[in-house]
Amino acid sequence: MVEIGVLGVGEWGKNHARVYRELENSNLVMVADLSGMRLKKLNKTYKVAVTNDYRDILNNPEIEAVSVCTPSSTHFEIVRECLEAGKHVLVEKPMCLDSLSAQKLIDISEKQKKTLMVGHIFRFNPAVRKLKDEISKDNFGRIFFLYGSRMGLRTPRDDCGVIFDFALHDFDVFCFLLNDLPIEVTAIGTPYLREPYEDVGMVTLRFPNKILAHIQVSWLTPKKIRDLWVVGQEKSASLDYMSQDIEIYDIGVVPEYDSFGGFKLITREGDTYKPYIQNLEPLKLELAHFLECVENRKQPLTDGKVGLQVIKIIEATYKSIKEKKTVDLRE
Repeated sequence: MVEIGVLGVGEWGKNHARVYRELENSNLVMVADLSGMRLKKLNKTYKVAVTNDYRDILNNPEIEAVSVCTPSSTHFEIVRECLEAGKHVLVEKPMCLDSLSAQKLIDISEKQKKTLMVGHIFRFNPAVRKLKDEISKDNFGRIFFLYGSRMGLRTPRDDCGVIFDFALHDFDVFCFLLNDLPIEVTAIGTPYLREPYEDVGMVTLRFPNKILAHIQVSWLTPKKIRDLWVVGQEKSASLDYMSQDIEIYDIGVVPEYDSFGGFKLITREGDTYKPYIQNLEPLKLELAHFLECVENRKQPLTDGKVGLQVIKIIEATYKSIKEKKTVDLRE
């Protein structure tokens, strides 16, 4: 049984509290937040101790591990304090806002011999895991490119732009599926609602072996879209993050047509199938993995080094936007 504290119980942190209560090998001891209304609700729902000072959690010797779900701009200082207080830490993405700070947290966690895990939740999405399994079997042949779209709804944040908020998920998924890191990044982004943070971004990553990966993100669209395409020489696949469905396509043949009506009716020829995917909650899988790492001193699937890699890609993305050029990640 792992004694747990949650720092920040806003829109996402409250789900950490809920899941820890649902998992058999965790005991939610205390939650911290600046909102008295949130704390009152959590206390009523879970009968858990509450505080508006997160240091009460750090000073509690019973609590051995924490989830940090506070605003991104606070992550570095809070995670640093948690690690130095001897707590194992799961910090929501991004682990912090720059790579130097991320490396410092990794160094502190290693010095303290404490688990540092980053909440890159899509590595725990059953559909993403199934897609990675299909790719690892070499069913797709040579991978040509990946394409993602993460759009809507009007939910701009006050501390970062849409690339930092949305695209980092896809950066991590691309790396996870390909088991590799990009070598170049080219990006554009524009603020529409308020400076300086972009509301729309389009980013292309070049991986080794001539693999391209592109993501477009926006929180201005009136419809929520979360999808991914992987296109290979033998097979291709589409993934819907919201339904956790995958459809896999054989290479297929484009039918011939001899009229505009025939052109409009073209779909494709070739087999398609939907593999069975167990509908499990990614957050529950993620937090269960964190608890397992704490109990058994295992290295997390999304450790600090994974979080650092994503931040380096984001930094290169913003450099590309600012300097209007392709950035080499190998430099």
